[in-house]
Amino acid sequence: MVAGPVVPLDGSMLYADGLYVLYKGQWFWADTGRPWPERVVVGVRAGEPIPSGFTETPSNFKFIATREVETAELSALCAVETFCTWKNRVWAIAKIDASTRVATLTIAQYLRGGYPEFEPRPRLPEFRRMPGINYRDDDWISAQVRPAEMARVMLLVTPFEVPPPAKPILDGEVQVWVDSVDSSPWLPGEDALALVRERVAGEDAGSYPVERLQADRLRDGWRVWAVPPVSDDPLDVRVGRVVWYVADDGVVWRSSNSTEFRKAELELTNQLHKRLHGTRQMADVGGLTPNEGAR
Repeated sequence: MVAGPVVPLDGSMLYADGLYVLYKGQWFWADTGRPWPERVVVGVRAGEPIPSGFTETPSNFKFIATREVETAELSALCAVETFCTWKNRVWAIAKIDASTRVATLTIAQYLRGGYPEFEPRPRLPEFRRMPGINYRDDDWISAQVRPAEMARVMLLVTPFEVPPPAKPILDGEVQVWVDSVDSSPWLPGEDALALVRERVAGEDAGSYPVERLQADRLRDGWRVWAVPPVSDDPLDVRVGRVVWYVADDGVVWRSSNSTEFRKAELELTNQLHKRLHGTRQMADVGGLTPNEGAR
């Protein structure tokens, strides 16, 4: 039997990496933890409705419910590989939460389908200091990312013959580009420092100690400031000291340490993605007004 229609793709939906089967008119994940047998376990991810006949599996880290079915009952079978760009690196979409739509990305170890790469891009060890990154080693890095943050999302779908032995259908691979932003920039720390030094030179910043400038990595850019030296004076609060925020697209904001750091970081993210999406805002945090004097 030759596979029927592959996972319905029109560029509007994301499918994480995996093997998908069409069972009784509905697409399910298939458990690929063992060689393809005559019977296969199909599963339901968290946030998806549990169909009749499935058994809930609370201890299963992959599926909230499963059912073992005969492979002869499957109407179609296909493998899905997904790629996206985030922070100018190429990632695979390993999992998508069905309720929150937050995706788990893992660093792509290989590329297929002529997927483009972008520069500049962070070296893998630099992800150690990026907030929200799970860095085990250079071969295993993951991040929690919303679909609106991913650029150049591409799905490669390979249909297979069913029932087994499952063999790829010759010339059957489908490539689909999902509607997404064109870029997910990343700015090196040295560039962020250089931008702020230029800004200090062009503004009336008094005797700001540029020799003590440091760049602290945020999720979507850098906080650049001269951290005040330790003082024994209890009245030396130093409120109002200038702090610059540099987004990954090179836009610089001038603020101060009287603005809550977390609020400024959220605004940095908000304004960056507003620029990338044109009019879309990812969060309504209010606060700073960006200084559009970008590079």
